[in-house]
Formats: sequence, structure tokens, C-alpha cells
Amino acid sequence: MSPFRRPASVLLVALLGSAALAAPPPHRPHVDREAMREAMDAAATDEGAFSSSASYGHYLRARLAHHAGDHRAAVDALRLALATDEGHPLLLTRLAEEYARLGDLEKAERELRRAVERAPAYYPAHVLLGRVLLESGRLTRARLHLRRAIALKPREPEAYLVLAQLFLESGAADEAVKVVDSLARALPGEASGYRRLGLALAERGDTRRAERLLVEAAARDPGDVEVLGTLARLYEETDRPSLSEETLARALEREPDSHEVLMAAGRSALKAGSMVRARAYFDRLLSLSGEPETAVRVAFSYLSAREPTAAAEVLESARRTGAKEPRLDYYAGLVHERMRRFSEAADAFASVPEDSDVFQDARLRRARCLSLVGQHAPSLALLRDALQASPQDPEVRAQYARALERGGAPARAVEALKEALGRTGSPVLYDALAATLHRQGRGTEALSLLRDAVARNPRDEVLQYVLGSAFERQGDLSNAQSRMRAVLEMDPDNAPALNFLGYLMALAGKDLEEAERLVLRALELRPDTGAYLDSLGWVYFRRGDLPRAVEALERASALAPDEPVILEHLGDAYQKSARGAEAVGVWRRALEVLTLEPEAAAPPGQREVLERKLKALSTGAPGR
Repeated sequence: MSPFRRPASVLLVALLGSAALAAPPPHRPHVDREAMREAMDAAATDEGAFSSSASYGHYLRARLAHHAGDHRAAVDALRLALATDEGHPLLLTRLAEEYARLGDLEKAERELRRAVERAPAYYPAHVLLGRVLLESGRLTRARLHLRRAIALKPREPEAYLVLAQLFLESGAADEAVKVVDSLARALPGEASGYRRLGLALAERGDTRRAERLLVEAAARDPGDVEVLGTLARLYEETDRPSLSEETLARALEREPDSHEVLMAAGRSALKAGSMVRARAYFDRLLSLSGEPETAVRVAFSYLSAREPTAAAEVLESARRTGAKEPRLDYYAGLVHERMRRFSEAADAFASVPEDSDVFQDARLRRARCLSLVGQHAPSLALLRDALQASPQDPEVRAQYARALERGGAPARAVEALKEALGRTGSPVLYDALAATLHRQGRGTEALSLLRDAVARNPRDEVLQYVLGSAFERQGDLSNAQSRMRAVLEMDPDNAPALNFLGYLMALAGKDLEEAERLVLRALELRPDTGAYLDSLGWVYFRRGDLPRAVEALERASALAPDEPVILEHLGDAYQKSARGAEAVGVWRRALEVLTLEPEAAAPPGQREVLERKLKALSTGAPGR
């Protein structure tokens, strides 16, 4: 007799006896008929008959507990079922599943081994044992049981899928692909293997394998919107926007009102260069959704495609609908600010209510915009309010000093920064003071001040960086480089210092291989940073590698489309590549930006340099 049978029998007798003596019978608990029907259906499809009605009843109670999430109760019920039906493979496998859900893999494995010993051809036990062993990290034994399951039922997908997962998690993606190919041969038309592995590989960034599998999945199930959407994203990431849009159009045939697919289709159309189709997709999306978040996402899609006017139109339209969403005002301000429409930006920021979580930043941005358009009194009033709210914030102090300087009070600006530095030695304030002194022709004084600060705090890498920047402003590239190297000695992965040092070396035209290595490392740490790509492009330019220079600078300009320095560098690369018309276009764009915001010039005489280049190009004279 099984050691589990006797105690269970005693317990059953005790329960029956107490029930017979008790009067009246207790109120019947509520029966979940849907769950009961599901449990009975599951029992009907599992292999093997039950030896008794008691065993079957305990099994049904276990399934109800399972669906209620009470896996401990399910374990108890299954043990009672096994007491009268010892060795039943279905019960052992279900018991193992409950142990696995409770996190007890050791007991789960024990019950599954009993199941396969009693019924070596029982498919579900081999599959679940493969899963449990995979979870335990015992991959070789897991493969054996999954291969056995596939041999038992070659037209059942589950074992193939778990085996593919095993190979993927162990870094053998090619083997995983072979497994799902085997499933496709065994079960023609089955999409699950290609679908699941393709989506997993796409998530891991394995574009080549993912694309092939997802194409196969889409061929077998043309209506799978998730597969089509992921496939479209892969096409977009690999610079095939037309194919991406075509794939999304197929998805929209199935789900014409899918917000996510419409959003993705609009973005793909923008990348493919079709503003008309993009507007059609986005207008359809905006007509379906009144959510402010949707308008924000559409606006930022336009921004990323260098269509700020369209972005502003979307946000202003959403604001006119009366939606009580402060972010619409805030983002509208950001878009206008980016377009150098500072008056419109200030008006939008003014609409952000004080109880919004973006109010503080909106107030600072409004103050800056007002200062840039010459409304100095209201700008300074806003900044004084900000200082009262955040008296220790160095960024607010620095912006207040800059507004004083714009308003014609440079001496007060210096005084305000020195006073703030007397309370806190923030590197932000040192940088602001050094830049202010430099603009007043007092660069030597700025360097002296910063040297003293660094002498007091030699391990402060931010101060070292600020001092290096001050040397660069003074044209002392050698000392600027030495300070950036000092930063990197303290923090070898300081991305701004890596980039700055690489750029300084490119400016000097020396050690360009090291410069490239430094900037590439900065990009590893902070991918898709426009300033870093600009530095990389300038390294290639100085080396004479014009195709790579143009490529890097075009990417930089796409990420930061209105940065005058990047536009100037891109124009230089176009001009050297005998693409004069394109050079003229980007140089003129840089001048437009500088007309709207003269402070964006770097160095301060950039506008005059650009004008000379345009004149030289129009007369055929050298541009540099």
C-alpha cells in the first residue's frame, strides 16, 4: 500500500463520519460553474481514466483552486486524489505544476520523474519536466526530455517552443531557429514557432534572424498585427521606411483603428519622406483619440522628423479643444522654444498651472524666453519667484545672472554669482561665472578663479571639466586637453569628457586615431547624442574621410537639427565633397537660427564666419 493512501483514507473516513453526525447540513458554498466546466473539459482531454469518483472530485477541486490562484490548496487536493489513484500521470503532472507555481522546483521535478517512470510515453510530463529542468539550469537533461516529447507527439507545438526557448537562453540562436523550422515542417501552416522566436529575437536586437522568422510567421498568419508591427519596426530600424509603411498598411487592413499601428505608420511615412501620407495617418489617429498624450506623441513624431511647424499645429489644436492637460501647454512651449519662437513659447509656458508637476520648469523656461525677447523686467520677476521657491538651486541662480546680463547689468550678474558662490561652491555657478567673465573680456580673471577652485578641490571632476571648458574658450587647446585627461583619470567613462577631448584633438588636427576612439567610446555610453556625432564627423573631416564625415554629421543634424555648430560642420563637409548647393542650404539654415537666437553662436563670431563662407562659395573662392 502506498504511504500516501492510508492517511488519506483515514482522513476521508473522518470527514465522512463528521458529516454524517452533523445536523443540519451546512450552507452550500457558491459554485463557480465556468471554472468547473473548464476543469471538467480539461479532465476530458487529458490521458487516462480516473480510478474512482473520489479521485476525480479531488482533481476538479484542485483545478478550481488552481484557477483561483490558490496553489497550496490545489496541492492538497491533488495529494488526496493521488491517495486513491496512486501513480496517475495526469495527477502527478498537475501536482508538479502546482509545486512549480509555488516555486518548489525540487518537488516538481520529483513528481514529474514519478510520472515518466509510471508512464514513459506521457507527453505532458516530459514537456513540463523539460520546463522545470530549464528553470533549474540543467539544460542537457531538459533537452533530453523535450526531444523525447517531440518524438512522442511530433505534431504538438509546445515541446518545440520550450526547446527553442532553451537554445535561445543558452545563446544558441541558430539551434533555436532549427527547432522552429522543424516545427514548421512537422505542422505546415503553424505560425507559433516563427512568431514567438521572431518576437523574442527582435526584442534582443537580433534583427537578421528576427526578420526572417517574422516574415515566415506573417506568411502563415497574415492577420497577426503584433507580428506585422514588429516587422515594420525592424524595417524602420534598418532604414527601409517604405517597406515598413507597406507592412503597417497590411496591419491596418486588419485593424484600421489601431492607435499604435496608425502611430507607427505615420512615423514610417515621415521617414520615407511622405508628409502627405504621414498627415493622413496622424489625422486619423487624432480623430479617434481625444487623449492629450496622443497629441503629444504625434507632435514629437513630427519633431523627430524635423517638422516643428506641424508639431506646433498639433499641440495648439489640442490646446484649443480645452483639454485640461498642463503637458499640452508645456510641450507646446518646448516646441515653440525649439523653433526660436520665444514669445509664443512664453505664452504657452504661462498657461501651465502652479499645481502642475512641470510648473517649476515651465516658469524657468518662460523667464528665459522673455529675457531673450527683451522683456527683462517680467523675466527677472519670474526668476526672483523661482529663487524664493528654490533658493539653493544653482541652475536658477545661473539663469538669474544671465538675465541680469542680458538686461544690461553685467556687473550685477557677476556680483550675484560671486555672492551665490560664497554660500555654495557649485561647479554650475563656477561655470556660469567663468562664462560671464569671458563675455566681458575678463577671461584671464575667469581662469584664475577656476584654478583656485580646482586647487581647493583637485578631485572634483566637474570643476576640472569647467576649467577645461574655460581654457577652450580662451583658445588654449593644450591646457583644455590636459584638464579633460585629468577628468578621465578620475572617471574613465565620463562621456562628456571623452567627447570633449576627442573634439579638441580634432580641432588641433593631431592624434586623430585616438580622437576617434575617445568619441566612439562616448557614443557607446550615450548613443544617439547629436553633439558626440558632430565630434565624430569632425574627426573624420579632419582626417579627410569625407563620406564618413558627411554620414556622421547628417546623423548629428537629424538628432539636433537646429544647432548652428553642427550645421556649419555639415556645410563644410558638403562643400569639401563638391556638394555646394547642399552646403549653402545648411549654412543659411545656421544663419537663420543665429538671427533668431544670436546667443547660440559658438564661437561668438560664428555668424560672420558663415557669411564669409557663403560669399566665398558664391564667388568660387576657398571657403576656409
